[in-house]
Amino acid sequence: MISFFGVFIASFLSYTEFHFGQLLSLIMKHWSNYWTTSNTLNSFAESEASKGYTGAIKDYWFNVFSTLKPESRIVDIGCGNGALACLAAEYSEMHNLHFDIHGIDAADINPLQSLKSEKEVLKLLKQITFHPATPAEKLPFESKSIDMFISQFGFEYADFEQATIQCVNSLTENGTINIMAHHPASPISQDTEIGEHLLKNILHTSPLFLQVDLLLDIATQVKASGQYQSWKQNPYNQSISRTIKWILDTLKFQFNEDKHEAWLQDIFNRVIPVLQNLATEDPQKLRAHLAQQFKVLEEHRTRLEEQLKATITDTKINALEQQINGLGRSSQISPFTIDNRPFAWSISIL
Repeated sequence: MISFFGVFIASFLSYTEFHFGQLLSLIMKHWSNYWTTSNTLNSFAESEASKGYTGAIKDYWFNVFSTLKPESRIVDIGCGNGALACLAAEYSEMHNLHFDIHGIDAADINPLQSLKSEKEVLKLLKQITFHPATPAEKLPFESKSIDMFISQFGFEYADFEQATIQCVNSLTENGTINIMAHHPASPISQDTEIGEHLLKNILHTSPLFLQVDLLLDIATQVKASGQYQSWKQNPYNQSISRTIKWILDTLKFQFNEDKHEAWLQDIFNRVIPVLQNLATEDPQKLRAHLAQQFKVLEEHRTRLEEQLKATITDTKINALEQQINGLGRSSQISPFTIDNRPFAWSISIL
């Protein structure tokens, strides 16, 4: 006879061992994992837009590139898989300017491998020299060797003060730094705050994953005992399944606003099929799949948390302006708007 309490404790220890034992590793590797597996140029676009910036954003950057001379040396900071660097390559190609384009990222990026199936994008990526595992605080460029630093949703993740010093020291006499950084009032920042709160609640406060993992653990043991043919009538199955249904209903009630819908549905789409397939698939494999889904969601939550910390507040803007003045440079800082809403900070260091 399986001891329910014993199985619960064993499952809890197993699951929390996975959760906390892997957390540090997730924090260190989540961006590298994202860029090497997402098949996207940037982290804030979906569908066709994931293949590069378009519309008002593209126009903004083309206007920035129009100030550069032929053969200018450009560095994209926090380049990810190269969305902004590709825009620079596209502009250079259009105007026969032969820019020398570099992309640096603290993550272990490999855009040429990650996007090898995207022929049009790959053509642009091959014009860029990428520097993986290269933080903005430790630039590999000589003093006064860079004509322009650019960054879209990347620079603010670095130590702003140290990265600014590094960039200014690397600029040519007339070189500039041009940044689009997260604005706290942007739709991206607001949606990020919603998603991070929801994921944190479900992954770290709600017992959803713990209870599903417990159910799969019991199912694995029942199958090993040769009693799986009566799994539907198993009292542990019936009891824990009722608990899981109650948890799901509670989460629907708790997160019932339109702003929660996409976030909650994504989680349910990862968990509910596991429960639906329990009667026909190996519970041990389903348990491994559940752990993988938890890992993916936790990496996503960590990225959202880091973005919220990186968002540029008015206090950070004031500190940046003072630092730039102290370095003998001037700055132009203003909100960049789309449809009359702040999308990002536009920051130019001259």
